[in-house]
Amino acid sequence: MTVAAVVLVSPVLVFLMFVAAEVLIDGLMEAGVTAVSAVAIGAVGCVLFRRILRAELARQSGSTELCEALPIAAPPG
Repeated sequence: MTVAAVVLVSPVLVFLMFVAAEVLIDGLMEAGVTAVSAVAIGAVGCVLFRRILRAELARQSGSTELCEALPIAAPPG
């Protein structure tokens, strides 16, 4: 993808992100979720996303120590 294509597509992506955020906020308001609950849900989602992303980056780089240090779920048993 060339620089010109990225420059032309980026405003569209920003617009779509704002639309998605508006839809999410409206859905939370319709469901009656309080602001504190919404912040807590976002914080948990952010932490889980960062753990998954960090583990995926470590897996792609071939590092095993970071993958073992960041379990995504509890061990079975």
